[in-house]
Amino acid sequence: MSSVDERELAEVRMIEEGLRKAYDGDAKGVADAFSSLRDFAVQLIHMDLTAENEIDAKALIIAMGDIGKVTAEKGMEIASIASIRSLGEVAVEAVDRGRESLALKALSGLGGLALEFAGKGMDAAARNAAEALGNLGKKSSKAKMEVLASLSETYLMQLAGKAMDENLPETWASAVNYLAEIGASSDGQEMENSSVGAAILLEELGTAAARKRNEPQVKVVIEALEKLGKELFRQGSKNALVQTVWALETLRILALEYEMETAVAAGKLALEALSTAGIPDEEQNLERIQEIKEFHRRILRRS
Repeated sequence: MSSVDERELAEVRMIEEGLRKAYDGDAKGVADAFSSLRDFAVQLIHMDLTAENEIDAKALIIAMGDIGKVTAEKGMEIASIASIRSLGEVAVEAVDRGRESLALKALSGLGGLALEFAGKGMDAAARNAAEALGNLGKKSSKAKMEVLASLSETYLMQLAGKAMDENLPETWASAVNYLAEIGASSDGQEMENSSVGAAILLEELGTAAARKRNEPQVKVVIEALEKLGKELFRQGSKNALVQTVWALETLRILALEYEMETAVAAGKLALEALSTAGIPDEEQNLERIQEIKEFHRRILRRS
């Protein structure tokens, strides 16, 4: 038997082992299986780029996601966290090695599991998923992988929405803050879509929170937008800064409408902090903002 055949057989056996341990409720066994599967996946990422290796790596990543879904069904929070961390490490390694298609496959698995965990009220696993998505988004942004960065933002927005529905405030806050961090990490003109997209998605989350009369959540979004705006000003990212200011003003007005005094005050302070940022004329930016909103709508449909 060749070394390739031996490796593939070992992968299949470990996938079967992981599934069996998951169905048996053996959290440690699942965690051990994920550790081995992560190592197999990283090994494939480092191999020469061939169709066979690409297919093998994608199949392995899909299997990792499948095992993670079983841990969600069984309510195995520790094993679920192991699935997130392993997939996150595989995704980051793929970005580091320039294997964007494999990073996208791992991101898809991460995003799907994040929503599964939040939907089942698994707060710790969902928060770990928010962290993994945030770290991958920031890494992708630095690597100038726009689709990866924007899709990470979209998954975080969806996770925040699910956390709002399931009353998971810590997961919700984590998703919001990591979304802002991805936008702030998108330094440079060529990645400005990601920064604008982050502000757009934060505005949507803040609007949803306001309509649910959830003032603490509105305030969290306002504070995240303020941090994002200050970083964008430092970078000189004008379009994204305009969208951030618009988002803050929208949320301030909504908070005023719904008589959220604390959020109104936070919005006013945030706007004052950005008032010297040299915002260009709104008319000059409207068309560009609409283009980026459409870009994010396409990303959302793909997810």
